[in-house]
Amino acid sequence: MKRLSLIFATAALMLFAMGCDKIDINNTHKPFEPVAGQKAVLIKDFTGARCVNCPAAAETAHELQHLLGEDRIFILSVHAGFLAQPIGNFPDFLTEEGTIWYNNHDSNPLFSVDHVDLTEGYTLNVEQIDAPVAAALNEVQLFDITTTTTYDEASRRLNVENNFYPTGDGDGKYYATVCLVEDSIVGWQTIPGGVDREYVFRNVFRGTLNGADGQLVSNGPYYMEDVFTTTSSIEIDSTYNADHCYVLTYIYNYESGKIMHTVMEKIK
Repeated sequence: MKRLSLIFATAALMLFAMGCDKIDINNTHKPFEPVAGQKAVLIKDFTGARCVNCPAAAETAHELQHLLGEDRIFILSVHAGFLAQPIGNFPDFLTEEGTIWYNNHDSNPLFSVDHVDLTEGYTLNVEQIDAPVAAALNEVQLFDITTTTTYDEASRRLNVENNFYPTGDGDGKYYATVCLVEDSIVGWQTIPGGVDREYVFRNVFRGTLNGADGQLVSNGPYYMEDVFTTTSSIEIDSTYNADHCYVLTYIYNYESGKIMHTVMEKIK
């Protein structure tokens, strides 16, 4: 664990020293579902297009992802707060759910790792991200998740079915949140020294299909042979590129807020 933490810290320092490099849209992160039996970790990156430090912070998170595998770590870019306000030509990525999650914090960038509460609220500062990611990867996976998507091109209607499979017997109240994610969006982003007008925004949170808190999966004892199913639906906004859209689903303990597992699936 100490070695992993040292590697992560070194990578983060290198990224901040390099500053903000332009991202090739053809080489942006394309997520895959995690390997069965291995817990996946969700990093919520609370960011803003007018936040000068946010691109470097995002690169730090992506470097951790690349070091440990894209099937084990997922990143959700949640635009929230004052620096995410769409002033002038800056894009509008604000969402009602993102504002709720941000919970009146007054700075960006901020991270949460599986909703772990290590600082105020459920957020971590950028320099604190390595240790909780490493710890979360070593946790026991309590549920497996499969996601089935059905997308109609004409109506732009997306239907999602998630099945949750306990990996053992247990107890507790668990909810699942289903998120719409759009990747590879080009727009204005503040960077050190000015504005990058062709910045590529990755893994942008576009809203949920079932609310900020999600919906109930299990409320009480559960057993390994159980299967819990949820369904949700949304009409994809006409301005979103459906070819770059994904569904991200996570299940969490309702009492503690702790995320237990995450999967991501392309919508088409």
